[in-house]
Amino acid sequence: MLAPDNRALLLDALRPPPDYSLDHAVATTFTLDLETALMVPLAFAGFRFDENPNPVEIMVALRRMSDRLDIFCQAGAINAAAWPSDLVALLERSIHEVKRPRAGRIFHPKVWALRSLDPSGDPSFRIVVLSRNLTASRSWDTVLWFDGRIRDRRPIANNAPLARFIAALPGLAVGESPIERRDALAELAEDLRRVHWELPDGAREVHFHPIGLPRARSFPIEEHFSGYRKLVISPFIREKFIDDVLVPARQGAILISRGEEIDKLQPGTLGGLDIYELDPASQLSADDDGDDGAEQNRTFLTNLHAKVFAIESARLAHLFVGSANATEGAFNGNVEFLCELVGPVAKFGVDALVGDDAPLRSMLTPYVVSDTQEIDQPSTTGRALEGLLVDIAGQVGFRTAIAKQADGWVPRITTDSELPQIPVGTGVTIAAHNRPTETHELHPGAPIEIELSPREIADVTAFLQLTASRTEEGTVIQRSTVICSQLDGEPDDRYHEIFARQIDTPEKFMRLLALLMGFVSGNVAGNAPGSGGWTGSWSTGTSQGVLELLARALSENPESIDHLAKIVEPLRGSASGMAILPPGWDDVWIPALEARRAMQEAGS
Repeated sequence: MLAPDNRALLLDALRPPPDYSLDHAVATTFTLDLETALMVPLAFAGFRFDENPNPVEIMVALRRMSDRLDIFCQAGAINAAAWPSDLVALLERSIHEVKRPRAGRIFHPKVWALRSLDPSGDPSFRIVVLSRNLTASRSWDTVLWFDGRIRDRRPIANNAPLARFIAALPGLAVGESPIERRDALAELAEDLRRVHWELPDGAREVHFHPIGLPRARSFPIEEHFSGYRKLVISPFIREKFIDDVLVPARQGAILISRGEEIDKLQPGTLGGLDIYELDPASQLSADDDGDDGAEQNRTFLTNLHAKVFAIESARLAHLFVGSANATEGAFNGNVEFLCELVGPVAKFGVDALVGDDAPLRSMLTPYVVSDTQEIDQPSTTGRALEGLLVDIAGQVGFRTAIAKQADGWVPRITTDSELPQIPVGTGVTIAAHNRPTETHELHPGAPIEIELSPREIADVTAFLQLTASRTEEGTVIQRSTVICSQLDGEPDDRYHEIFARQIDTPEKFMRLLALLMGFVSGNVAGNAPGSGGWTGSWSTGTSQGVLELLARALSENPESIDHLAKIVEPLRGSASGMAILPPGWDDVWIPALEARRAMQEAGS
């Protein structure tokens, strides 16, 4: 348990089992990084990729998977780093921002629910419970996942909280989700009520604990965290949690947190507790390639971010993992999610996790009180600005309506309600995320109505960048976030124009063609090393190779022709698309398309 050498990648946990295809997935996260989110559909599609995925592969996977994915995140907590790619347009309908559950509290769960289908159409389900957000963070985190199937139609009582959590998500969002997505989530939630889970080795029971849902019973800490030995691993911790949870078992309680967070506690709070933090040397970890000394294979893991509660009671261990920190807000106002495993103390108890022989113990060092730190005013102001952005994003519904004019497409940003009060001395601006320098100042007390400059349709985006800034003692402190607005008025060919940028040469198009046909290994005629690839003309000689490729696809994987048609046909209908398809394409494509239609008619 919690072995530092037993590391897993989130994307590995999301990939469907072999020979399965994703049917639907829902994710929850506090913060969301758009570039990281782009990687998720690739995992669902079964792609293996390095740190710089091919844009064509992303395009294909996104097109196939974005309609099957729903991501719920805290409004105002989408990463505002550099514009990742035009392809994030395909995630616009997948991302749903959630408003604060109440003032000062946040939407903080980190759980995934996935349904995949085997070749016969039978569903399999997976739950992934995390302590990490959907970002590129390199912190120490936990991930727990297990699979299950529906054996019969009888609901299972222990699954009811999980199903209730999934079903409640659309109602927490800032805006209203399309009816087809709400129906898909309702169907997934209903299926999850009946799943029999394959539990981790040694676990006897599993319980799901959504926390902070509207009109739901609060999480009874005194009931779930009562026991004679306790372990708490949490990057953030507050005195009240220690008083409520650790004090009753003070002589048998272990706390693992960040040193700088423990420093903030009152000294008397910590008496009698065994307190540890991560050894700084443990934050340097080697990749699993057998070469621990190679500098290029070493990864810096920046800090502790795992959340674990282990409680020993009545000769059993109750292990809670998930999103909740050891704070009052986590259990009194935030929306959170914990998964509880019940099993033998020898497997899930405190010593199994951090005893002298436990792998995690070698990463820990006893906490030593450091000098009192002065309050960092820029950090305090920065947190206030972040809170303001969360309030604006969660209270104001943003829309981007676009209209065609003589010199291009003109986006117009509006809101459903007035901007909330902004503190004196604080400035707030908004811009299209892909044009962050074209800012417009916002003013409280009035709805937003801003017209942006004309642009090509491929440059239109639903993602807006909201920035708040303030000057303290001559230093400008600034925070930004991304908002996924509701996009209205987009033409049907917008995605086609975005695709055209990714396959804007015959060479890139042939890469796409080979990818879709399933012949990426280099077996395609004319694509062998030294052949010059597909850089020649599309006259008789080269098109013979394309014809062979399409013919093999028709005989071995005819559905791939259907996928290709969804991209090729719109390209054939626009001037920019035709520029991608070199002369001679229709000579091989039209016969292949007609043959595929004949196959479908024969099978109907």
